[in-house]
Order: sequence, then C-alpha cells, then structure tokens
Amino acid sequence: MAPLLEPFAGRHSQVAADRLIVHFGGLGRALSASREQLATALPDHSDLVTAILAARALFEAGLRERISRTQVGIADSDYRQYLRMQIGKSATECLHATFVTHDWAYLGDERMASGTPGQVDSNLRGLLSRAFDLGASGIILAHNHPSGSSEPSAADISLTQRIAAFTRSVDIVVLDHLIVGEDDIVSMKERGLL
Repeated sequence: MAPLLEPFAGRHSQVAADRLIVHFGGLGRALSASREQLATALPDHSDLVTAILAARALFEAGLRERISRTQVGIADSDYRQYLRMQIGKSATECLHATFVTHDWAYLGDERMASGTPGQVDSNLRGLLSRAFDLGASGIILAHNHPSGSSEPSAADISLTQRIAAFTRSVDIVVLDHLIVGEDDIVSMKERGLL
C-alpha cells in the first residue's frame, strides 16, 4: 500500500500505510472509510485524508458516469464495481437502491439506510418517495454483508419480499436484490428468492 500512497504522503507513505492497515485491516476498508474514520487512523496526515477521499470520489464519479449512460445490468462489471465502492467495504450493513426506467435505463441511485454490522432496516417511505421523485418503474436493491458472506439470510429474504409487495402495490417493481459480500455478489432473483 505504501507505494500507492507515496504520491500523496511522500516520505510518510510507509507510516501512513501501516496505520491504515492496522486500523482498517486492509486497503479496501480504508478506501471506503468516512473522513472521520480516516482522520482517526491518520491524525497527523489531514492532506492524505483529503487526497484519499478525492481519489475515491473521482473513481466513483467515473463509474457512475459509465453506468448512467447505458441500461443497468445486474451482471455488468462496472455496475458491480460501483456497488462494491458504494457499500461493499462498509463496517455496517447498508441498503442501496438503483432506480431505473421500464427498460432498465439508469435514473439515479443512493444509500437508503444504514444499520448495524448484522442487519439493516429499510425505510420504505423514503424508498418510495425517491422512486416517485425520479419517475422510476423499477428498483434494484443491494446491501452488503460486513461478515464477507454473500449468502442471503432469512431476514434478507423476508425484507426483500416485504419491500417487493409494498412497491408492487404502486406499480414499481423490485427487479433484484443483490447481496454484496467480500468476494462475490449474489442475485436473489437468480436464486429464485424474488
């Protein structure tokens, strides 16, 4: 990690890399950390914290631009990488929604809820409100498992079915729910759970 930080941290790159690894356990979690979390790990390197956040924002903007110009594809590597950047390394479970038209054209996306390391509660009113604001016909849900597993739990299945029934009542379809694990992303639709 030190060589990657060297353009930003200079001669302090090894110290900064060591602190990030000790604090976060690896590059992935460090790159998805909040400003406050990075500042805690790197108290004497505010410029490096700013540079990490700027690099992340630039990369995320590039991925968002790519997915916003085409139909959203569940299997698309850019879309999956984007989800990993948004929620994949979070220490708590996060529910993310991508809003699309009837032919899967991208309308917008955002984090709808954050929970604990073991669960996330949905904000159905907020989800529907955002879908209506964007004129969405469909929603692709995604949430992460901080444990690293990409296997849907019984609670995940129940939540998805509840959200799907709720949105269906107003003619908005939950197209899929993706579970973002450490090494894989599992589609609940492909598993026959939606």
